[in-house]
Amino acid sequence: MTPNRLLLPTIVCAIGVSPATLPQTINPSAREILNGARPLLTAEIASVLEAARHAIDGRTCRLSYQPGGPGPEVLMGSNGRPRFVRAVSGFNSIAGSMWTSTSSSGSVSTVQPPQETHVDVVSFTEYTNAPARSCGGATLGGELVIEYERRSIDNQWTVKARTRTSQELAAPIFDILAGATPVESGGRRQIGERPARSLVAPWPLPSDAQPASPLPPGVTQSLWIDTDSLLPLRWSISMPAMPGRGMPAIPDYGLSFTYDPSLDVRPPDGVARPDCVR
Repeated sequence: MTPNRLLLPTIVCAIGVSPATLPQTINPSAREILNGARPLLTAEIASVLEAARHAIDGRTCRLSYQPGGPGPEVLMGSNGRPRFVRAVSGFNSIAGSMWTSTSSSGSVSTVQPPQETHVDVVSFTEYTNAPARSCGGATLGGELVIEYERRSIDNQWTVKARTRTSQELAAPIFDILAGATPVESGGRRQIGERPARSLVAPWPLPSDAQPASPLPPGVTQSLWIDTDSLLPLRWSISMPAMPGRGMPAIPDYGLSFTYDPSLDVRPPDGVARPDCVR
């Protein structure tokens, strides 16, 4: 027997494992890491997020305030961010008019009462994962995003190109999943019927927010990962109580992922897609 063959059993016995379990101990899977009892190391969190991105790649889901509720429909990409997002909204438009007629007896003004019209809006956002350029050829330093919109008043699609911003739909969720926001491992809980573990980071106010007063210290955001499937299940904000302002704690406010393979999330047919930003 060669010295190397003698050395391996000695190492195995010294650390108290069998040869069959040695590879799993040295290179645990992302699922084993996530299910471990201790806090995760930075490299382990990166491994879990990579596995979560792989698990969600190509999946379609809704993001909703209540599990299973309505919300934007998303087709996920391999980088932890959406490829396509479709959302439906609406608004009421109020219009009235006044006209003046002239006769031999003088001018007469007539006012038409305001009329309210409901307008349904379908918006579709395509994240190209390609660099944005102006139509003059200049590099714009961001991702090219294509926006489509259709309003019920004319039922016609309009389309424009722009660069991705920090105010995209659910940007904090996807910043964590993409690895752009540093996180630490958190606690465990049931999300619906699924066991989950959180990845936690401080929650800063969005740059365009204008609060009446500053947030208290200790506000956090959590991305909850299914410890079996490694799919993200929920993103939530937790805020401690503020007795001085008479505000109770907010333990869990956020969005749930509802996975639905029947969703057909793709750009509208027959609409020319711009490749530059005007």
